Amino acid sequence: PEMAAMGGFDKPILHGLCSFGYATRHVLRRFANNDPSLVRAIKARFTSPVFPGETIETSMWRRGPRVHIQARVVERNVVVLGDGYVDLVAVAIADSPKPLLQGVAAAAAGLKAEAIFEQMKARLSSDMVKKVNAIFQWNITKDGKVAGNWTTDLKNGEGSIYPEAAKEKAGCTLTLSDDDLSSSSPARWTR
Repeated sequence: PEMAAMGGFDKPILHGLCSFGYATRHVLRRFANNDPSLVRAIKARFTSPVFPGETIETSMWRRGPRVHIQARVVERNVVVLGDGYVDLVAVAIADSPKPLLQGVAAAAAGLKAEAIFEQMKARLSSDMVKKVNAIFQWNITKDGKVAGNWTTDLKNGEGSIYPEAAKEKAGCTLTLSDDDLSSSSPARWTR
C-alpha cells in the first residue's frame, strides 16, 4: 500500500509489466502454440492501471506475423494496454489453442503414461544425471487436451521424476498423447 500511495493510488496496482505479460501469454497461446521462442518483438502503451484480482481480456488481430493487441479490464471495461503488437518469427496456429498449463497431476487424470514414468523413476541413476544434464517437461494429452504434466529432472542433484510441470525452465518440452506414449516400448523410454 505504501508504494501505491507514493504513485498516487489509493490501493496496490498490478505492475504494468505483469499485465503486459498476461497479454503476451494470450498471443502465445493463440498464435504461437505457447512457444516464447517464436516472439521477435513486443510493444504496447500502458493506458490504465490494473488492480489485483481483475480480469484482463486481450483482443487480437493478426496481419501476417504481426499480432495487434489491446487489453482491457473486464470488470471496469477500461483499456489497460493499447497500440500494442507482438511480432512473431513464425505463426503457429493450432486447430484450437493449447490450454495454458496448470501443472495437472498425471495420476489424478488417470493416465496410462504414469506406468512409464514410474519405470523411469525406478531406473534413475546419478550416472544418468551426469551424462544427460537436462530437464524435460512432458505434456501428456488426452482427447487433444493437456491432461497431465511430468518432469524428468536429469540436471539437479541425484535427479528426480515427478508428476507436475517443471519447477525450473525445462531444456526440452515434449507434448505427446497418452496413447502414443503408453504404446511405446517402456524399454525405449528408460535406457
